[in-house]
Amino acid sequence: MSRFAVAGLLFLVILFPVAAADPAKPADNEEALFKTASSLYDGITTKTLANGLKVYLKPIPSSPVVTTMVAYRVGACDEELDQTGLSHYLEHLMFKGTDKLFPGDIDRLTQRNAGHNNAYTTEDMTVYHFDFANDRWTIALEIEADRMRNTRVDKKHEFQQEKGAVIQELKRNEDRPWDLESKMLLPLLFGEKSPYGHPVIGETKHVEGATAEIITRHYDRWYYPNNASLIIVGGFDEKEALELIDKLFSKIPRGDLPERKPKVGPPARKETVRKQMPSKFDTPRLVMAFNGVDSGAPDSYALDVLASVVASGRTSRLYKKLIDDEKLASAVNASHNAGRYPGSVEIDVELVKNDLEKVEGMVTTELAKLAKDGITEAELKRVKRAMVAGYIFGNESAHSICQSISQGVTTNNLDYLKGYLSRIAAVTNDDIKKAAQKYLVNAKGVVIWSVPEMTGKEKGFAPSHRNEAPAARSPRADEKGGASTLSLNDAKTVTLPNGLKLLLLENHRLPLVVAEATVGQVRMRQPADKLGVSSLVSLLMEEGTATRKGEEISRLIEDTGGSLSVSSSSGSVKVLSPDTELGLDLLLDCLMNPSFPADVLDAKREELLSSIAEEEKTPDSRASREFAALVYGKHPFGRPPLGTAAIVKKLTRQDCLDFHASLFRPNNVRMAIVGDFDSAKVVEAIKKRTASWKAVDMPPLPKYSVEMPAKFTQKIVSDPEAAQLHVYLGHPGIKRDNPDYYRLLVMDNVLGTGPGFTDRLSANLRDRRGLAYTVYAQIASSAGEEVGTFTGYIGTRPDKFDDVRDGFLKEIRKIRDEAPTKEEVEDAKKYLTGSLAFRTITCEQVASLLLTVDRLGLGLNYLDDYRKGVSAVTPEEAQAMAKKYLDPDRLIIVAVGAVDAEGKPLKKKQ
Repeated sequence: MSRFAVAGLLFLVILFPVAAADPAKPADNEEALFKTASSLYDGITTKTLANGLKVYLKPIPSSPVVTTMVAYRVGACDEELDQTGLSHYLEHLMFKGTDKLFPGDIDRLTQRNAGHNNAYTTEDMTVYHFDFANDRWTIALEIEADRMRNTRVDKKHEFQQEKGAVIQELKRNEDRPWDLESKMLLPLLFGEKSPYGHPVIGETKHVEGATAEIITRHYDRWYYPNNASLIIVGGFDEKEALELIDKLFSKIPRGDLPERKPKVGPPARKETVRKQMPSKFDTPRLVMAFNGVDSGAPDSYALDVLASVVASGRTSRLYKKLIDDEKLASAVNASHNAGRYPGSVEIDVELVKNDLEKVEGMVTTELAKLAKDGITEAELKRVKRAMVAGYIFGNESAHSICQSISQGVTTNNLDYLKGYLSRIAAVTNDDIKKAAQKYLVNAKGVVIWSVPEMTGKEKGFAPSHRNEAPAARSPRADEKGGASTLSLNDAKTVTLPNGLKLLLLENHRLPLVVAEATVGQVRMRQPADKLGVSSLVSLLMEEGTATRKGEEISRLIEDTGGSLSVSSSSGSVKVLSPDTELGLDLLLDCLMNPSFPADVLDAKREELLSSIAEEEKTPDSRASREFAALVYGKHPFGRPPLGTAAIVKKLTRQDCLDFHASLFRPNNVRMAIVGDFDSAKVVEAIKKRTASWKAVDMPPLPKYSVEMPAKFTQKIVSDPEAAQLHVYLGHPGIKRDNPDYYRLLVMDNVLGTGPGFTDRLSANLRDRRGLAYTVYAQIASSAGEEVGTFTGYIGTRPDKFDDVRDGFLKEIRKIRDEAPTKEEVEDAKKYLTGSLAFRTITCEQVASLLLTVDRLGLGLNYLDDYRKGVSAVTPEEAQAMAKKYLDPDRLIIVAVGAVDAEGKPLKKKQ
């Protein structure tokens, strides 16, 4: 995981002017692909204003969208050790307003212009970004110029309320695996006084103790134009943009910036530091970390390649050793994290059983072997091809290019970005051996064992956090938006003689192809007495076919730099366009001919059992499952998605074969292919590969009814180990063919799904009262072939159960009793219609949308129908929807957390 990975990024469409690859040419076209990838940062104009603001402009004339980012060179590494978390806290407060803008104004301006805003903080920087259509993007610059020096941190701008949201974000993280492990790791690896020795989100006591004066002082030290970069990518006029930038930013005075902290070497360690910590989860975890180098250092490129060789994909060293061969682990990851200061090389392993000592020994042995013997030519070629492909895949959007420029120029410089692939291409086997010897074998690192309470004896070590994505401000990672000229009507529909339905949409902007397939009604057809067979089949679909072993499948796809994923309900492949036929061949082989090899079935069963046990210990997942069970009753959607341990333990290979044979029939599968290909050739290729795949008559689905509860129902599950209280509430909802769907979509947006924090629940419970980091309510999004749910969720403090329950009920009753304002409904409609096309950003999104539209019978004119349906909704209709479909007197409420049966907080252990 990169030090700069960002959760919930919004990807926007880019019409990038590169030559499309010819699918007929052989796959060995490395030079052309390298040239395409290397050209992604061409055409960037740079300028530095007199006040020190650095400007980077990349116009893309054919792009209908524009992304703007302001990146400040300040992050967690610049904080005082007794005041951690200030950079992240301030990131939240930058959306609370200025002398001219008040809480909610920035989100409302964004919503009314059908855009998106967000921000994130890392160890090294804080970045603010907006995404808009190219005819309205300049509002982003007006906001950024205003808040660069005019942000107000005070009671009027909800300073104290936002503290509650930040605390709940912190607590939410602690209820997830890897968070506490990372918090323990950081000070041990980097040193307690190192810039990287504490988590980005900060320590709870520091956030709680932060005052408006302390935050303002941090702001006044770092937030100046000479400590920032402005990056703009997309469909804008460069001359007009420069004129506007000069008008808005040039008069902002530069600041007298403090010196950033000097580099601090790692703690002197004569031996490897080993720590053991108790885990509240059921999966044993191993963290092995070593001190590394800073971004752009000569050895950083070899370490990037080394991390991929060690644990990137099934062909990697540790995956083959720990998962395929020894069956000791269910997941392994290696990352090289480099930033302004020397970072780390980290290896993370999730174990099937508590064999921590054995696994640590195997990892150590493999690293020593790597340092002594190096890697094969095939491994080196595979990794380099994957990095080239990753450059192309990762820069499919204006937002992602803007993101990479922001990161590159803030931590390093533009030359670093432009020359990165060339330096990766120059890495040799000797470079990798030397890097492994220097940083992983000769150096003494830190090892953490995270041990479930029932599997071993624990020592009383302090709790801690994982190398996670930087804390993002938005509570919803599934929001999408944008503007595009793409039309689904351009898609071709072909049904083969065996019933396999193909949806094809050519897009020659970049040399890549995505194919996605879905299998119909898998969850509905899974027998209750075989609950979990679907999950087990998912884990085995890529483990081998009638003609290929799992290792061969992985090697073939990873040699191309592509990706392949197959489950019991779907499959997808993403490849560079020269590798289209190979990608389709692998995907179809796994869908049609999985062998469910007996030699890996037991290991995958143990992996599934571990996941089931982990879910039982995750408060959020537990609450979600309890809620679904109460809402759906005997309906298959009320059953645990992963299955039950009792049944999974008894499942056989024959059960897997029978389940696959009953569902994986061409007339029960549809496939969408989007990207740089020739439709006629692709259809013929698929027809040839599926000629032996025979259709069968699918039996009728069993009939289930989902009834509204007779009365208000409340279930509270006490979990003393939970850091946060997770509350779900709702009742049965609608099917997607309901004629009220678009009216409900608008109602949802007003009540609980507005962008940013514009909806009523977010504005009230999150922003004004600081009760949560995440809160939402919606009925439309879950509507499908089966009845969905009206679902509300909030993660809050254990002592706030009554407050959040009553807050939800108040807002539900209000929208039933009073029509929303005209302004609320108009804002919702502008956002929903204006941002609809952001769902057609990447080839993957388009493929998924085509499959959904076809499965639900919405028609290829769906995008236009959506706009018309939403645009027609009135405030009175939104209220009517609430009265018709939301019933506060028959809600089901489930809460899981450190509370008693009455919802009162448990007393803390002394």
